[in-house]
Amino acid sequence: MKVKDILAAIDSFAPFRLAEGWDNVGLMIGDPEWDVRRLGISLDPLPEALDEALQRGCQGLLSHHPLFFKPLRNVDLSSPEGRVIRKAVKADMAVIAAHTNWDGAERGVNRTLAGRIGLGPAASLVPTETGEGGLGAVGNLPAAVPVRELLGTMKRAWNLTRIDYYGDPACSILRVALCGGSGGSLWPAALAAGADLYVTADMKYHDILDCTRANLPVAAADHGEMESAATDELARCLAAGGGLETVPLGYRALGAPLRL
Repeated sequence: MKVKDILAAIDSFAPFRLAEGWDNVGLMIGDPEWDVRRLGISLDPLPEALDEALQRGCQGLLSHHPLFFKPLRNVDLSSPEGRVIRKAVKADMAVIAAHTNWDGAERGVNRTLAGRIGLGPAASLVPTETGEGGLGAVGNLPAAVPVRELLGTMKRAWNLTRIDYYGDPACSILRVALCGGSGGSLWPAALAAGADLYVTADMKYHDILDCTRANLPVAAADHGEMESAATDELARCLAAGGGLETVPLGYRALGAPLRL
C-alpha cells in the first residue's frame, strides 16, 4: 500500500474530521506516494518506537499520540522529535498519527474499552453536534456487580498494573462512564449521564474531590496503559482491508512504575 492508501483506510473507520480542533492527526512525516508493506503500531512516536519498527522491517509507523502538537519553530535534530524526523527521513519511513479521531471512532479507544468490560451498546459520553463520534463512552453492564469485582475486571481486560478507586468500597455498579486517556474534565458529563462510576486517567486532586463530593465514584488508571488497550484493535482495523501487515510494537514510553 502507499501512504495515501493507509491514510484513506484510517479515514474509513476513524474519520479525521472527528479529531478535536486542538489535535494534530494524519501524516506527520513522509510522502503520500511512499510504499508501505509493514506498518508498526505504537502509542507514542518516540525514537525507540521508530527503532523497533525499523528493526522489525516496517516502512511506516502509526502512533496514537501525534509527533507534533504545536507548530515547530526550529528542527533540533538532537531533540526527541528531531531524532524521529532524522531517522524517518533517512529511512523513508512514514510517521502517521490517529489520535482523537481514533478515540471517538465507532471501533476506537473508548468503544474498545467499553466492550472489553462488557458494557452494552455504548454511546458517546459527550456526543458531537452531528452525532458522529464524541468524547468518552457510557453504557450499562448486563447486571450490577460489586465495585471491587468490576475494578478487577478492568485491570485484567485492559492489562493495567494499577487502578485507583475513590468512593464507597461496598457499592455496586451498573452504569459506567469512561474516557480513555486524560478525561478528568468530563466527570460532570458522567454525572449527568447517570453513571454509577466514572473511569479515566490523569485525574487531578480537585477533580477527584469534586467528583466524589457529587456522590460519583471515580477510578483512575494509567494514561498510557488505558489507551494501549486499544492498540491491537487499531492494528486489526487496518489489517482487515488486506494488502498491509500491521505490527503492534512492544516499546512503551513509560514502563511499570517502581512502587515502594
